[in-house]
Amino acid sequence: MKKILILSTFLFGTILSTSAQISTPAMEVNEAAFTSNPASFAGKTIKIKNVSLTLPEGAGANMAGPGKPCNPTNPAIMRIIKPEFSNPNFKGCFEIESAKCGNIPKNIECIGNIIIKVGGPGMNHAIIDCKVQP
Repeated sequence: MKKILILSTFLFGTILSTSAQISTPAMEVNEAAFTSNPASFAGKTIKIKNVSLTLPEGAGANMAGPGKPCNPTNPAIMRIIKPEFSNPNFKGCFEIESAKCGNIPKNIECIGNIIIKVGGPGMNHAIIDCKVQP
């Protein structure tokens, strides 16, 4: 009985946490505003439309800066994804859950709308939703 109570409490907490994340509306931001000052969006959920995306085969495929490869925070469930922005000076690491990669072709550039949970300095930005355009 105690195990069932603990399990149900855990599941209820997980459901509440997930629904809070889903119900948080994403602020729509243009690409230039984000790439010129990503620190101003730290901790916020933002949406950027019409982003060129590539899902590389290997880990560490894009660079956080000179000689700094990107690595997923949890390689068992996360993958590095590479959005291409028009700002050539922007450097950042983006990751996405492996389960959400099904509609993104590997090593082929595609266009999509992404919702990002912006990380702080030195942290990966988490893509929490990606809609690839046909």
